Amino acid sequence: MARALTHMPQPTHRLGPTPTLDPGSTGPTPVCPLARGEGTVSPAVSIYSIGFVVNGAEQPVGDDNTLHALPGDEVRVREVTICTGSFSGNGGEACVDLVPVGQSGQEIESERRGTHTVRLTAGFISIPGPSDSWAIAEDWRHIAVVLNHWPAEDTQDLGCGSGRCERDDRIMVGLR
Repeated sequence: MARALTHMPQPTHRLGPTPTLDPGSTGPTPVCPLARGEGTVSPAVSIYSIGFVVNGAEQPVGDDNTLHALPGDEVRVREVTICTGSFSGNGGEACVDLVPVGQSGQEIESERRGTHTVRLTAGFISIPGPSDSWAIAEDWRHIAVVLNHWPAEDTQDLGCGSGRCERDDRIMVGLR
């Protein structure tokens, strides 16, 4: 079950921009990064962080979006934190798809994993990762992470649910 965060996230797996200080603040306030996808329906939803576990140990993804995982390592996604700015009305729902990408640049569809769909609220939402893990294969180069936004109205993204959803954000996590 997804949960709206009542505290400010303090990710060790930050993919968004460096938090900024608000005037009069005593510490950094996380800022929702701009969505890097094709979404056109409000609100824009972005990936803030991804919590990976490699061989049973949590592992941060560096600023270069690289996960240190070798062929044979067991990798799972503990959680994905997404965020939106403020919006009015029904923001719809979102889920996150994760799929390995081979050396040739092709997605390995048989290894696709996804989170459950969650209702959008303004701010940060933590979504538990898929329950199954991967064993990294020799030919894997990246893990593509795509945030699918299911707004209350149809979209222009005909490649996402035949226009019922749109891909608001996408991050490529390299494997090293």
